[in-house]
Amino acid sequence: MANPDTPNGLRPVRYLDGSPYNGAHNLYFVPASYGTAIFIGDIVTHAGDAGPAGTFVSGVDVEGMPIVNLYAVGDNMMGVVIGFLPNPTALQTNHKPASTAAILMVADDPGLIFEVQEDSVGATLAAVDVGRNVDVLAALAGNATTGTSAQEIDSSVTSVTTTAGFRLMRLVPRPGNAIGTNARWEVKPVEHMSLSATGI
Repeated sequence: MANPDTPNGLRPVRYLDGSPYNGAHNLYFVPASYGTAIFIGDIVTHAGDAGPAGTFVSGVDVEGMPIVNLYAVGDNMMGVVIGFLPNPTALQTNHKPASTAAILMVADDPGLIFEVQEDSVGATLAAVDVGRNVDVLAALAGNATTGTSAQEIDSSVTSVTTTAGFRLMRLVPRPGNAIGTNARWEVKPVEHMSLSATGI
């Protein structure tokens, strides 16, 4: 039976020591000046700034709160979006629309393991790729109806160097998930803000 093609970005599942993910997160700010939508499951990176004094979003003072943007290949990631603080004026919105201020709930522990689907374009990942480094196709726009990301592993390139964003840990051990087209994998960040000795 073929693997279903259901990309939904990255989803935290456990920590490197085997303990289950418990929903832990930190809050990050995206100002209205940022003109790109962000979805649950998207990777974000530090924008090199923080919220200004006297600014409130969803009733929360964002002064000094780190600002994040969408991750791009080559960035040090900050974490993965798992939700948003509710916007009282748009409670039905389940993502951060473009040019709209929002506070993001981000799973940002560098020891987290994430589940993500491969894109299977150009090649598919194989057993020999486990332990190698991979990048994520971060520029894929999410689904505004479901609020979920469309980011996937770029399965056409794997590396034994440290120049990719994630380490391929294992195939997700789930019935119906098999190595091949649209397989789902567990990955761990390699390029992470908290793992880098260099500041912003």
